[in-house]
Amino acid sequence: MLKIILSTDWVACRNEILSRIAEDVAMQRPGRVLMVPELISYDTERRLCKAAGDTASRFAEVLSFPRLASRVADRVGNCALRCLDNGGRIVAMAAAIHGLHSRLKAYASVETKPEFLKELVDAVDEFKRCCITSKDLKEASLRTEGTLAQKLAELALILESYDAICAQGLRDPRDQMTWCLEQLQEDGFASEHVFYIDGFPDFTQQHLAILEHLIRNSSDVTVGLTCDRLDSDALAFEKAADTAAQLIRFVRRHTNSIRNKAF
Repeated sequence: MLKIILSTDWVACRNEILSRIAEDVAMQRPGRVLMVPELISYDTERRLCKAAGDTASRFAEVLSFPRLASRVADRVGNCALRCLDNGGRIVAMAAAIHGLHSRLKAYASVETKPEFLKELVDAVDEFKRCCITSKDLKEASLRTEGTLAQKLAELALILESYDAICAQGLRDPRDQMTWCLEQLQEDGFASEHVFYIDGFPDFTQQHLAILEHLIRNSSDVTVGLTCDRLDSDALAFEKAADTAAQLIRFVRRHTNSIRNKAF
């Protein structure tokens, strides 16, 4: 079941979620997971211990998305994959371009221009966050014409070549959430835990894919969003309202129930 808590006051929303987890801890209900952005994870751990008491860690834990990836990897027995740093990603991109040199026209000169290589790495970041694959780019190129079609087709080749190079050595760090979802799908982590999600203004497509898996497999997922109402058109709440709408559309496609509470 998906529950959405809406509040125009983020602190009030946070405190509501902490209160619910504290009640779970008091009732000795295990397997509670509070997911928050990495930057506030340590502060949230402190607040959770203050709200739920000394036994909080026995029944609840605070995870960010990267922590979730590590947690699931440890659980299924996979060691953390070593990833490229920023310099390594540019070198890998240069190698991908070099290997495709005879097949590129629009991006033929990129190999000799480091600033363009950096821009391509940034594009890869965006593709991966949005779950856009080389196949998606190729299909998009077939639906367009002219220079745009050529660029999309070459970007598909570049992304495919880049991913192939990364697969042979150190991996691209932007694939971490993809690996996390794959491991979640192979394991029963979601079905064994109740999830509370708080502190996110919005989510990348990678994060949404993980949330959809949690909603589909966990008995209870509560998402706190800073918003006045589900159909809000206020500029300040636009991202949160859109996130709520995406989650609700997913749930309706899978015929689960929804509860929302605004305060």
